[in-house]
Amino acid sequence: MAKLPKPVRKIIPNGTVPRAYIAAVILLALSFIIAESYIMWLLREGYWTAKNNQWQVEGVQNSVQTSMTAYQVYNAIYILSQVYMVILCLEAVATENFIQIFASVGFYFVCLVYAVARYIAFYLYPTLTANIFLRDENMHHMQLSVIGTYVAAIVFLAILSWKLKTEVGWSVYKKFGADNLLHRSYKWYQILMLLLKLDIFFVVSYLIQMSILVLKVDNPETWIQMTVFIPFSIGTLAASFYSLRMENRSIMRTVMVCYTLSVGYFIFKIYRVCRAEILNKPGDPYQDSRPYFMITIVATMLLVIASAIVSLFCIRNFDNGLKEAIEYEKMKRDHHRAYNTNVNHSDESVGLMQNAELRGALDRFSLE
Repeated sequence: MAKLPKPVRKIIPNGTVPRAYIAAVILLALSFIIAESYIMWLLREGYWTAKNNQWQVEGVQNSVQTSMTAYQVYNAIYILSQVYMVILCLEAVATENFIQIFASVGFYFVCLVYAVARYIAFYLYPTLTANIFLRDENMHHMQLSVIGTYVAAIVFLAILSWKLKTEVGWSVYKKFGADNLLHRSYKWYQILMLLLKLDIFFVVSYLIQMSILVLKVDNPETWIQMTVFIPFSIGTLAASFYSLRMENRSIMRTVMVCYTLSVGYFIFKIYRVCRAEILNKPGDPYQDSRPYFMITIVATMLLVIASAIVSLFCIRNFDNGLKEAIEYEKMKRDHHRAYNTNVNHSDESVGLMQNAELRGALDRFSLE
């Protein structure tokens, strides 16, 4: 099998399964981006047609315009999410992170839930705005096609991910040898890293939805959101990455407290979104965005809870040599890349261990 060009091999290693996995992820992402872009166009066309021909009441026009804005915001977020997922999958294959490889399956499951919720809102229990599209066959067919493609994508990527895991598993063994403690620690490390990367996307998605669809300048909640929640989220995520890489127990424990406080905040938001005094009433700020917003809130809250639980396992694995093992592996790869030698066959490993803290780890981590 012909080798890929060297710059490409840094991202996509040789092998049928890795190439098939990356090709599938990219093709699926492009397909969904095109489909969602077309749905966005149908939304815009339906809005202008109905506005010019039917709506004469100003209140109705404002309500439908608010709903259309919500639909288009969610379409735009979804398109950006496809790009983010491709980046995660490319990184997973390039770094041989078998935990992150399975992220595509879970991601498309969440997207399937979103697509089903959208279909229900449009065709089973249509709102005022969704009534515009009840007789739009193009919109109907596109939404059914998206749902069907999601189901096929989940099955196909699950099979490819499992096969790719088998190949990557041997590479992980070569990194850390037969040390079961290191393997277990590295597994929890990878899980938490993946959860934090997903936290970034869902928290940013939540903030976009809140900022564009809900918050108003004259609303005190807007300023609480801007001055408290946004800095709190950024600081917590940054501290999570730092404490995990540096194996800092005190910061990680503080982060776990922040996660716990965040769960309380999201429970409060669920109450605020679903409270009876605004539900389906005139001026409802969550009109036609409630199902999708609730999916985002629940998904973000579950990720935060999972991050807190996995952080506890990571704390228990601190100071067992994983940090030194990762640093040694990175130094070894950088060295072999610089001198264009094979990372698995070289007699220059001792030269990599100039740092006194890492020198004692050579016998434990190196297989050469």
